[in-house]
Amino acid sequence: PARPEELTDAQKAALQPTLQESKQLARAQAESPVSGFDVPPVIIADSAKVIDNKVVDKNKVVDKAAAAKAAVEPEAAAAAGAACPQNKVYAALIEKAINNVYDPTPFGDLEKLKNKHNCEIKTAADAFRFVNQELQAHGDRFNKVLPPTEAKAFLKLFDGQAKGFGFEYYGVDPAIASGTGSLKVRDVFPGSPAEKTGLKVGDYISAIDDVSLQSKSFDEASGMMTSDKAHKFTVIRDGKPVVLNITPAELDTPAVRAHMVPGTKIGYIRIRDFIQEDTIDEFNAAVKSMPKATGFVIDLRDNPGGAVDQALLSAAVIVGKGDLLTMRNRVEENGVTPEPEYDTQVFSLNRNELVRKDTNAAGKTVDGMRDLRPNDLIDKPTILLVNGGTASAAEIFTGAVQQNNEGTVIGEKTYGKGIGQTIFRGMESGSVLATTTFRFFTPNGQWIGDANRNRLGITPNIEVANPRYFDPESSNDTQFRTAIAEINKKIGAPKKP
Repeated sequence: PARPEELTDAQKAALQPTLQESKQLARAQAESPVSGFDVPPVIIADSAKVIDNKVVDKNKVVDKAAAAKAAVEPEAAAAAGAACPQNKVYAALIEKAINNVYDPTPFGDLEKLKNKHNCEIKTAADAFRFVNQELQAHGDRFNKVLPPTEAKAFLKLFDGQAKGFGFEYYGVDPAIASGTGSLKVRDVFPGSPAEKTGLKVGDYISAIDDVSLQSKSFDEASGMMTSDKAHKFTVIRDGKPVVLNITPAELDTPAVRAHMVPGTKIGYIRIRDFIQEDTIDEFNAAVKSMPKATGFVIDLRDNPGGAVDQALLSAAVIVGKGDLLTMRNRVEENGVTPEPEYDTQVFSLNRNELVRKDTNAAGKTVDGMRDLRPNDLIDKPTILLVNGGTASAAEIFTGAVQQNNEGTVIGEKTYGKGIGQTIFRGMESGSVLATTTFRFFTPNGQWIGDANRNRLGITPNIEVANPRYFDPESSNDTQFRTAIAEINKKIGAPKKP
């Protein structure tokens, strides 16, 4: 089905939260050179029609704002930069950010902020550093600028491209790690360096570059893998050590993995993230690959989020009709409006279309978009698995399915990131600017939080906690087993496995 352009514009970006408290699952290829973001960063918007036009016009907007400000406060504007010349890179990035940020109030006077570090900025690197210092001074770590090299690596993630080894792993219970190592391989991606070298699902990683992992924590062990060089991995397989030398390479990483649950007619689909613009295609293909499934378990645990459009389109594979999402967006400042203004967008499904209703700052509502929707493929009992690492766009997907009564949510309360960022490409010196510009609300009007002090999240229909250490899809994965039991109850099948 057609993918509506409007859903991929620069207004629709969401960066994932820091997932320190839910790091049991991780990707070996996630060692991105994008050091400025919590691993791994996520991009939403890549509409050249929208973003590049904003970039082309940004200097005109900046000039208008500066002229208007100087006309009203000529003495203040002159005094602010009297000591040293204004740095154009810093000033342009700050202006773009403050004119778009959801709540500009804490930042105070824009002209003073633009001239605050005139005498301290000597290089472009200085400019980027001070931009980040000011944008994050009020507690929102998602406001930030990426310098050119990091920006280039960041943008590759949108296409599913990242440099790495091509396997996924999780933490091992320290009680057994002394004999195996602290990491265990969960998945090996087809065609990756890891697969070509012979790494297997279920292998324990006992050493990296001859340094034992038997007493290392998950974070310590993960930190020993970097995607800028080859590593020697010693793994334990069937009780015996196997040495593998794996060289990282550019990867096309899958967003979705799927299979039938052994011994059942239940389909298992894991959506790792919504970062890639083909996530909906992978999800569609996964559902279609299991036509005889009597029910589906969709695993969103530790899914950090990604593209709003991918979350909405994927939800449409399950939801027949109804509201999916409401977004309240900051309207970009043009140097004239004295107070920040906001518009609202409501996304909904009918039988044939994905519809967006737009209400502008003056309260006028119009049809913003109508486009063909994906087919509603799933009409079988559906369970969503979530936990504290289910965030951002994954929470959009969860709320849309749960609150339209199209699926049962099992697990733990989700992360609570009800804010999103606009990604401005092609900024000064080839940088990328990310600015929090909107809040989103679930179909029942719930705001799920700011990913900071107010993290509300989505409460599961059935709350189930997993042990701290568990093997996914195994006998000690309590959430997974509860999901299987719930589907079997709905279809009247035996309770096992």
